[in-house]
Amino acid sequence: MNDWTTIFGSYLNTGVYAITSGLDIDSIKKAAIAWKLDFLHVDLKKVTSKTSVLKKVAYELDFPEYFGMNWDALSDCLTDMSWRPADGYVLLFTNIQLLSENTPADMEIIREIFDSSAQYWKQKKVPFYILLSETEKSSQNR
Repeated sequence: MNDWTTIFGSYLNTGVYAITSGLDIDSIKKAAIAWKLDFLHVDLKKVTSKTSVLKKVAYELDFPEYFGMNWDALSDCLTDMSWRPADGYVLLFTNIQLLSENTPADMEIIREIFDSSAQYWKQKKVPFYILLSETEKSSQNR
């Protein structure tokens, strides 16, 4: 299990993290809030295609109206975030398994966009964390 409070404490930890077990959404959110980071949760439970993932991400992250519904536009918005000013960002994506299973090539592109977005923000010394989980089950009672 990750110590999110420590991880979120430095922009040097900026990056993409796979959560393979022990997902506790509440503790992730509390750690983000403790560091004054904007926390956004995107549940991809019913997302199985490029179009549906772009629509879901645009909706949940409240992308501007000019969002172009393509991979380049996703990258542009993730490296802008001017419409959501914050000290940094924590983006939690849960239930990614359907997308991974149905369109592995798209999932690979998304991961590349996430990685490059995180690197962009790291160079700007802005905390930016993308967390990927195949489930949405909380383990806080374990």
